[in-house]
Amino acid sequence: MNNLAPIDHAAIVNATIDQQRQVFNQEGEVSAEVRISRINRAIDLLFDNREAIVDAVSKDFGNRSRHQSLMSDVYACLEALKLNRDNLQRWMKKEKRALGLPFNLFGARAEIRYQPKGVIGILGTWNFPVNTVFCPLAGVLAAGNRAVLKFSEVTPAIAELMDTLVPTYFEPEEVACVNGGPELGAAFSAAKFDHLVFTGAGSIGQLVMQAASANLTPLTLELGGKSPVIIDEHFPVQEAAERIMSGKAL
Repeated sequence: MNNLAPIDHAAIVNATIDQQRQVFNQEGEVSAEVRISRINRAIDLLFDNREAIVDAVSKDFGNRSRHQSLMSDVYACLEALKLNRDNLQRWMKKEKRALGLPFNLFGARAEIRYQPKGVIGILGTWNFPVNTVFCPLAGVLAAGNRAVLKFSEVTPAIAELMDTLVPTYFEPEEVACVNGGPELGAAFSAAKFDHLVFTGAGSIGQLVMQAASANLTPLTLELGGKSPVIIDEHFPVQEAAERIMSGKAL
């Protein structure tokens, strides 16, 4: 007989969101310096712990090339983070827009101001367990948002490692992890985020979109596909085959 109380996954996710949203509303839009600091800490987390990340990914896969993991799940993320860090001050600038009649007759002016949304949820997938979380995180932090991360339950070693590392580099109201199985993933998708990012299979993406629709949560979906290849008739077939297989095997 099991006397353990059932885990309230929704309560876990919502408590984290509420904590981040409360601080977000209190602080308002954060400066470029704060955003750069957060991105730099994400860079430090990945670079300082790259060997532990590679070991965890290999453990989850049974065995995985160290060079592949460094390329796809460490250095690719570092490049995304650096790109956002180095451009965010330019991206934050207001943009003027022309006004038509009748507003331009009265001296009115128009501009676009880019503002953070608030608390963003990021759902990663198993085949690139770090990449599919930290690459989206780069843009989330550059835009001045808070983030709640969920790593794939199919890669428990990475999820456990990030449960330890993320609180070391970030305050919980900046970036937090909530990890668990499919039940937590369902609660995550149904939570009241200001935006939700999901990477994975189209079949799961449909469930994520359906759950998010109850709250009208905006979504960014990056879904797996067949990735067709077009080969020009003048390109060497042997070279094309080798390159395509390298990409497919990755």
